[in-house]
Parts: sequence; C-alpha cells; structure tokens
Amino acid sequence: MTNGTTPVTPAGPAPGIQQHRTLRVLLVGETVSMLGTQLSAVAMPWLVLQMTGSAGDMGLVMASQLAAIAVFGFFGASWTGRLGPRAVLLTGDTVRAPLVGLLPLLYTLGYLNTATLVVVMFAIGAFYAPYTASQQAILPGVVGEDEQLLGRANAALQSATRLSVLLGPVLGGVLISLLGAPTVLLIDAVSFACSAVLLRLYLPHTPRAATGPGRRSPAAGLRLLMRDRLLGTWSVALALGEMAWQALFALLPVIAVTREHGASVVAGGLLTAFGGGALTGTLLAGRLLRRFPARTLGLTGRVALGVSFLALPLPLGLPVLFVLLVCVGFLNGVSSAPVATVRVLRIPQAQRPEALTAATALALIGGTAGWVLSGTVAQKAGLSPAFWGLAALQLTAAALFVLGVVGTPSPAPAASSPAPHSTKDSR
Repeated sequence: MTNGTTPVTPAGPAPGIQQHRTLRVLLVGETVSMLGTQLSAVAMPWLVLQMTGSAGDMGLVMASQLAAIAVFGFFGASWTGRLGPRAVLLTGDTVRAPLVGLLPLLYTLGYLNTATLVVVMFAIGAFYAPYTASQQAILPGVVGEDEQLLGRANAALQSATRLSVLLGPVLGGVLISLLGAPTVLLIDAVSFACSAVLLRLYLPHTPRAATGPGRRSPAAGLRLLMRDRLLGTWSVALALGEMAWQALFALLPVIAVTREHGASVVAGGLLTAFGGGALTGTLLAGRLLRRFPARTLGLTGRVALGVSFLALPLPLGLPVLFVLLVCVGFLNGVSSAPVATVRVLRIPQAQRPEALTAATALALIGGTAGWVLSGTVAQKAGLSPAFWGLAALQLTAAALFVLGVVGTPSPAPAASSPAPHSTKDSR
C-alpha cells in the first residue's frame, strides 16, 4: 500500500496534503488519541476529588504527571533518538491504553487510592514530551522535506490538536455527568488503543539510518539546539512564550472571580475565545504558507504577538478582553505551524527526535513554571503586575525570535523530494 504521494518538482506547486493517505490516517489516529487525553484532563481531577475530597491530593496527582514530563523530556531524549518517532508513537499509545484502563478497573474493585494514581500518572506523563516531539519529527518522513507541504501538514496536525483542546473539556464535562469519571477514563484508554492500531497498520517505518546510530546522552539534544543560533534562541523564546500562556490560562479564573463576581462561565468563555482564535489562525496558516515562507510568517506572527500582549495590563472591559484573547489566539495559531516547520527542517534528520524532545521538555517546564508562579504573583501583587510580567515575557520571546534570524541566512529553495512510500512488507 502506498501513501498516495505525488512527487513535487521545483517548478510546480506542492500537492495538497489531502493526497497523502498516510497523513490522513496519522491525523485521524492522533485526533482520536488527543481527544481522549482531553477527556481525561477533566475526568482525572474529578475522580480524585470524588474519591478523596482533597484538593491537595488532586494537586499531588496532577503534579506527578508534570514531574514525569520534565524528567523524561530530557532523559528520555536519548531513547527517543534511538527508537525513532514511529516506535515512540506506537509505544506511547500501546502502553498508555492499559495504564489508563487500569484506573477505572481498580476503582470498580475498590483498590484505587492516591498512591496508585500518583504512580500511574507519573508513568503516563513519561511519554508526553517524547510523544509530542515524535509527532513533529515523523511528518517529514510522511510528506517529505518540502517546506510548504510540511508547513501545511504541521498546520493540519495542530488544527486537530486545537480542535481536541477546544471540544474535549466541554465533551468531558457532559460525559462525566452522564457516565461518571471512571467510564470517561475508560473511553480515553480505548482512544489510545484505536490510535495504536491505526498507526501500526498505516504509518511507514522510519529507516534505522534516519534515526541515527551510536550512543546518545540525555543532554545531546539540548546541546544540538544551543549550538545553532536560530534553534537556541527560538527554543528559549518558545519556553518563555509557553510560560506566559500557561500563566494567562491560570489567571483567567482569577479574572472571573475578581472582575466578574465569580462567574465561572466568564472564565470558560475567555478560554474559548483564545481557543477559537487559535484554531482559526491554525487553519488559515495552511493557506498562508502557500504564499509566504514559513520563516517570514512565523516571525511576523510572534512579533505581533509580543506587541499585542502590551494591551493585557490595561484596564480592559470584558468585551475588549474577549476580543484581545481572540486576536492573540489567532496570532499564536497562525505562527505555530510555520515556527515548527522551520525548526524541524533546520535540525539534521538523524537528530530530530532527541532534539525535538529536549525542546518540547524545555517548553513544558516553562509552562509549568508559569502555571505555578502566576497565582502567587497575582495574590501578592495583583493582576496588573502579573499581566505586565506576561507582556514582558512575550516581548522577550519576540526579541529572541528576531535575534535568531538576524545573521542567519534563509535556506535556499531546494527541489522537493517525494515522501517515502510505505509498503505492506515494511509494516
């Protein structure tokens, strides 16, 4: 079975991503998996509160997952590089399916407790950074190295992710009320299993030579990023940006409580405003990449994003704040796929899995720090100083994006190569 790719010549336009059967299957599998993950993001803390009634236990369980993400983001980079992205994706879905499914089983039998949840959530979190990085690393092997086509494939993958994030929490809340949190976790386990089956059947093998032989240290991916001016500055910029985003998301309920008299629907509406803008921007990015280079589109979006955050500390009314969140979400969405494309193509093919895993871990650590610190700053200094801090973070990130491209030549346009074809024997 081939993936339906059509070779692209330098003089002609890249084919539509809809022509890539393997990519379509990858998107379906990853959408199913990500939607299940979003359901669990609502069901897991709900189950802990239902079992223990303790917010402290809930925080401990969720923190165990974040700890695993940080640890295995760096120390897992070496085995990610050795295994290759296909094996990481398959292993991640195959292992997490029974891990998540174990929780409702233990709950039904009366053996589930906080300690067990901590251990299982740590194990689940161990796959997050390698899995996310492998999603990006495998795309060139599916659609080829053409920047325009790869950028549109990245946009399609990110659109699936953002749609899952937008719909998952709402759907999770409805399903919990109808079926209960343990059943929702079981649905997540099934989603992992379905994704694993689809990927095993249709995702082509990554050639062993492409994953790079030899010994790899946990810091190898990080060193590779920091040796390159663009990769190093952009990786730090993405970590600072993620810190600002997660801090902003953590402060949305504070806005609802302090400015809108505790209306929970306000916090949800503000988050939806960002999500809708981000999804719209991501969908548009695929079209814009037909006309603009990925570097130009990504850099323009990130600079505009930094400037837009300067409006956040102003005394905005709720309607204006809503519009602002739509705008910054749009800028985030329209620039994310181009930034990811530039970064992937700049990393040597043999080192993409480990370098992207390290970069993902760096961004996630930044996001975790933003989530943890934002509440403390807002409580001690107030919302306005906290928002000025977020603006400073995004402006610094924008400056780093500019610094990364100054003096760094753009890659010369090259002949596009067809994506590798998968055969039945290769599976």
